[in-house]
Amino acid sequence: MRIALLQLNATVGAFDKNRARLEEAYREAVAKGAELVLAPELFLCGYPPRDLLLRDDFISRGLECLDALSKSIGTVPLITGYVNRNPTRPGRALRNAAAVIQNGKILHRVTKSLLPTYDVFDEDRYFEPAEKVFPLEITGQKIAVTICEDIWNDADFWPERRYRCDPIRDLVAAGAKLIVNISASPWQRGKEATRLAMLQRVARDEHVPLVQVNMVGANDELIFDGHSVALNALGEVLALGASFAEEVLVVDLGGSTTGVPAVLTHISFHKNSASCAKTR
Repeated sequence: MRIALLQLNATVGAFDKNRARLEEAYREAVAKGAELVLAPELFLCGYPPRDLLLRDDFISRGLECLDALSKSIGTVPLITGYVNRNPTRPGRALRNAAAVIQNGKILHRVTKSLLPTYDVFDEDRYFEPAEKVFPLEITGQKIAVTICEDIWNDADFWPERRYRCDPIRDLVAAGAKLIVNISASPWQRGKEATRLAMLQRVARDEHVPLVQVNMVGANDELIFDGHSVALNALGEVLALGASFAEEVLVVDLGGSTTGVPAVLTHISFHKNSASCAKTR
């Protein structure tokens, strides 16, 4: 399968601008032969939206933007992050969600399971977590669609885990043959090395290929470094996105890459550095 990683820069609240950039990158990915396209976490509204999430007009505008985006998506599926309302009570009013879009329609909606509430994160204040996880049938494959923190709880990598459950392990146990992760993972010194090492461990532990798309740019005090990545089932790097720059990276999980070649030399590896483990 050829998967496109849309490593893009979103601006908080700039719905039309974010949608236009996403549509442009989607068309570029399709022209490069992508069979599945991934965009970052909460891309349509930008990250972190913070207390804008308390404004109903902000949520409505995001859902209108998602509807408009859906109409522009053709036969190649797109997975992108957005804010969804939560119809279930009791519970938080919103969900940090991913939409799977194809042929002008939203086929699936996935809710983030693990909500970080530490350091720079405050997601449990706004969002309701997923009640259960299950793989989705996309392009004829069972795929685990996950959102950022969902992939950061591998028991073999972290000496102490923040969460009791591991959505990745549950999804693979349910038959997922590929893990995709859409992310807005902020940067700090050494973060790129820790993130890559963690993702490699997940791929090796679960024996399935893994692809992650990460945001770039800056909002508020957060900086996003990109370094989107595709790994095979052995945890070997097939392609690595640019550092702090937008990129449309199309990766054949068989090993070939189109677009800007992956560069590995800019990552210096420091195994499970304590200074890197605070921010995910």
